[in-house]
Amino acid sequence: MEYQELPAAVVNLLLGDGVVTPKAIETTALEMVRKDRLRAEQKADGTVTVRPLPRKARPASMRPFEKLLVERIRHRCGNGVDRVPIGALGPGDGDEFWVWWRGFQRSVREEAMALKLIRPAREKHTTWLLRCALFAVAVGLFCAVLPWCPPSAGGFLVIAMQLSVMVVLRWPPFRLTSDPRLTAAGRQAAREWRNDTDAAEHRLPKRQVGAEGPESALPVREPRQIWSSYGRSWHVVDTEPLDPPRWGHTWQFVILSLTVCAVSIAAVMASLYGHISYGGVLAATPVLVGALLWVLWLPARRRVQAVPAEMRFHGVVICRWDYHTHYDDPLTDITHYCCAIEDPASHRAWSFEVHQWRRPMFSGETNPELKDRFRVGDVVDVHCSPRRRKVYRISVVEAVPR
Repeated sequence: MEYQELPAAVVNLLLGDGVVTPKAIETTALEMVRKDRLRAEQKADGTVTVRPLPRKARPASMRPFEKLLVERIRHRCGNGVDRVPIGALGPGDGDEFWVWWRGFQRSVREEAMALKLIRPAREKHTTWLLRCALFAVAVGLFCAVLPWCPPSAGGFLVIAMQLSVMVVLRWPPFRLTSDPRLTAAGRQAAREWRNDTDAAEHRLPKRQVGAEGPESALPVREPRQIWSSYGRSWHVVDTEPLDPPRWGHTWQFVILSLTVCAVSIAAVMASLYGHISYGGVLAATPVLVGALLWVLWLPARRRVQAVPAEMRFHGVVICRWDYHTHYDDPLTDITHYCCAIEDPASHRAWSFEVHQWRRPMFSGETNPELKDRFRVGDVVDVHCSPRRRKVYRISVVEAVPR
């Protein structure tokens, strides 16, 4: 197969040195549109939407990852919509995307492996064997060279050997978990694609949202824009992070004021009774620093006050995810089940932790009832405090099919 005939998802894998990135979703969808395997429409604002073909007009044969993309489109076609923006096929809905994404990556890798463009990832025991062989060679060279070195150079050699051991322990050679590696044919195809005139549409953006794992695609630490189809029209929702603001609280201003006053009074007393030179400067310095911090605190305070302290609304779950924490005393694993819920009145979403599941560490117990209680698309009734990221009451009003 010529490199120009490779599927778009395989090209994405080649340009990513064996790693499939979310850019492959967009390029695969556009490729399927060109091959009449999907229908596409462009809205007035430039957004491209896609939808599956009717069952009778569907092509007889599609690649496994193309079938998975059609499945993803059908899954996102909910709440009375029959088409999906290409941007909404990405990792916005959290865990539900990640489950599908692992299958999509695996299908693309199997396609590339069938074309003999990649070879499987190196196994862990092979990695340890390579590390031990490299260590044995290094020790053998050290033992062979040390007797021939003069005493002055021998000390430097021993120090260099110790430093090398520390560096190796910090950054060991041969990564323990390696990605699939390109074969010679794969490297040649990747070079040809990088020099091709059509390489721009496959070029990876600098920041691949969701490429580093499930939590990198979730609104846990920073605001995100997530697609939502609530109200039978696709739109982008500004989603607030799970963690409340860390700067701009009243107690921070109180502590800042007390600290500045205490330091200023101490500086004045020291200048009056200790005959310290430049006492006025010492007294003015904390005041100036406190004023500067107050200037930085005030905008953050306004942003905190802009967030509602308490709300009641009917919203829709647009993202669902979970993450884990560990406690050593006692040995406990905690699974945190979280949702981002859109307020239709403001097209703004808030992130909350709605459940916790505690279990002994390494127990392997699960609680599917908590995990499946909410799904993306569920309409819920919420009484919450967006400012504190706390839910007082939440119940399902209209559930999507399970």
